[in-house]
Amino acid sequence: MEMLNCASMLLSGNLWTTIINGFAKGIVNYGWTIIVFTICLKLVLSPVDIFQRIASGKQQRIMSAMQPELNAINQKYANDKEKLNQETNKIYKKYKVNVGGMCLTMLITLGITLVVFFTLFSSIRDYGEKNLYASYQELDVAYETAQAEVDTTLTEQEQNEYVLNVVVDKYEELKEKNSWLWIKNVWKSDTTTSQFVSFDDYANYMKLEGEDRESAKARYDIITSTIIGDNKDQNGYYILIIFAALVSFLTQFLTAKIMQPKGQKLNITNKIMMGVIPLSMIIFAATSNVVFTLYIITNSIMSAIISTILSLIMRNRTKNLSDSEILKKSRDIQVVEYSRNYKK
Repeated sequence: MEMLNCASMLLSGNLWTTIINGFAKGIVNYGWTIIVFTICLKLVLSPVDIFQRIASGKQQRIMSAMQPELNAINQKYANDKEKLNQETNKIYKKYKVNVGGMCLTMLITLGITLVVFFTLFSSIRDYGEKNLYASYQELDVAYETAQAEVDTTLTEQEQNEYVLNVVVDKYEELKEKNSWLWIKNVWKSDTTTSQFVSFDDYANYMKLEGEDRESAKARYDIITSTIIGDNKDQNGYYILIIFAALVSFLTQFLTAKIMQPKGQKLNITNKIMMGVIPLSMIIFAATSNVVFTLYIITNSIMSAIISTILSLIMRNRTKNLSDSEILKKSRDIQVVEYSRNYKK
């Protein structure tokens, strides 16, 4: 029952928002919160990814070493497809290469990655929308409260200054958790769009009509103009969007180079992925809030670090082994397993 409840929370996005809120209590700022959260999430999920990469790397190294044998039978049985398949399977069996098992682990890892990515994307999008409206609503409430509590013995100018100072103080309080470096509002995208939710969207969200809508519009104009002042109201400068695409491209390139057998050029699939995935990241980053963009960037950097470390470890373990030694080691593993089965 607890597993079902956990799955239900995950699919509805409640689990992610609960975890992110937990991190935010200790860190406060949502920009840094999502970075720390992503690092922790990647470390938790990394054992599955590491297992898949190690298994895939070993299989790739063996397949690279046995390529001369495969080329030989391809030439020998070029006109006999059935015999070619039989001999190919014998070589795979001889060196214990399990293509199906390798694909299965890749599919499992990919499945977990996609589930996390899209549920987190949906969760942060909805959570960001609520925070965007809630942030402006706090400013609106602060304005109305200040107007109700202002000292009426003051002059009209002094009263207005008091109310606006209250609004600015509230904005600075919200800014501590909602801004990040050059970004004014992490719940908007890193573009030249306004840092505030548009009034029409806010009014529709709050279901304001008639006089309530008109008075709310007047307050909106005063609040936003007070905070913006003479400055240009733009939330960002497209920096994170470009950086997300660049990091994604470098990660794909690095992964492809690591997984590609030594001496071989990048295949067409890897070249296509190096174009498609960064383009997808641009679309996601441009249409999502900064919080999710920071997740994309941090996750990509973590993936690149893990891939590099694993690659260095695996290459260090096999750098002094020739292709024949790699194949002999693979055969010896199989012989040991057969011996164990025989003794049983």
